[in-house]
Amino acid sequence: MAKGSERLEFTVPWRTLLKIAAACLLGYVVWQLARFVELLLLSLLIAIAFRPLLRWTTRRGWPKWAGVLICGLILFGSTALLFGVLVPTISNQGMEFVKKLPSFRENLLQRLPVSGQVRDLAERAMSGSAFSDPGPMLKQVVAWGGAGLQRVVEFFLVLILALYFLAEGEGMYRWLVAFLPEAHRGKIAEASEEITEVVGHYVAGNIFTSVLCSVFVFIVLKVLHVPNAVLLAVLAGVFDLLPIIGFFMFTIPATLVALTVSLKTAVLVAVCYAAYHLLENYFIVPKVYGNRLRLSELTVLLSCLAAGWVAGVAGVILILPVVACYPIVERIWLRPYLEGDTVKQHEEIDAGEKPEKE
Repeated sequence: MAKGSERLEFTVPWRTLLKIAAACLLGYVVWQLARFVELLLLSLLIAIAFRPLLRWTTRRGWPKWAGVLICGLILFGSTALLFGVLVPTISNQGMEFVKKLPSFRENLLQRLPVSGQVRDLAERAMSGSAFSDPGPMLKQVVAWGGAGLQRVVEFFLVLILALYFLAEGEGMYRWLVAFLPEAHRGKIAEASEEITEVVGHYVAGNIFTSVLCSVFVFIVLKVLHVPNAVLLAVLAGVFDLLPIIGFFMFTIPATLVALTVSLKTAVLVAVCYAAYHLLENYFIVPKVYGNRLRLSELTVLLSCLAAGWVAGVAGVILILPVVACYPIVERIWLRPYLEGDTVKQHEEIDAGEKPEKE
């Protein structure tokens, strides 16, 4: 055969083509079910948080259905109380706040210097049509209410799934573990017990600190006579779930609203918020979480940015317990594949100690 006329042929078996097609189909199904998977993971987090209560009732000799019933009453009772008391108040204050946006703008600009970068920045930030004609935004708020109703339905679906996980989760777990090789089942049992403990403390701690933040903010705003205290307190509780950036997301709106009362009130609000933020980070959180969720600020920031970019707020909430569980996976599963002192040095670093030198 003459040089230059050679041909290179590739033969792809039908079996390989079918595997590629199956992988593409599986990826498409996972993409379509992404929202359902998020709800499933959120319900699993709630179920893990209530697992100690269910175990406590079992140790007392109560039937399992009684423990699940108590968990359900707490879940749905607190949710019904929350929605029954707060939602109407938040809706009314939200509509009132939107209606007062033009006067809010005028009051705020009156308290700023006549010229300068601060005033220019404020005027650009409040140059939207909502600050001159809040009518379209009111319609948008009503539209958000319809979307909010869908989120409420999803939230109750999460609670129902959480109860099913509580009632049948252990049976489902054993059923799935039976597929694994017998040599790995011991590691799975050890890892799952530690992981559920970490995740349970994370969820319970998050709920506690979020509620505490809302109560503190409400008291501060009421004492300082800042309007829309309930709305701003709920906003603080929700954004307190988001590490680092959440503090700025609920502090800036409250400070701006307080500025319409007086400059002194705005400064006091900012100082109180900052003081609580420091108290929460350096006293409350270590007491609540203990050493079960030791994550550096850089790890938290990078994890939250990546998860938020991919999956939004739900991703930010879900990513931290996943990251916090990595040391467990490393110690139980990855140790044979790492250097001999890697796990030990990581544990010393996480505990705030200097790694020992050879």
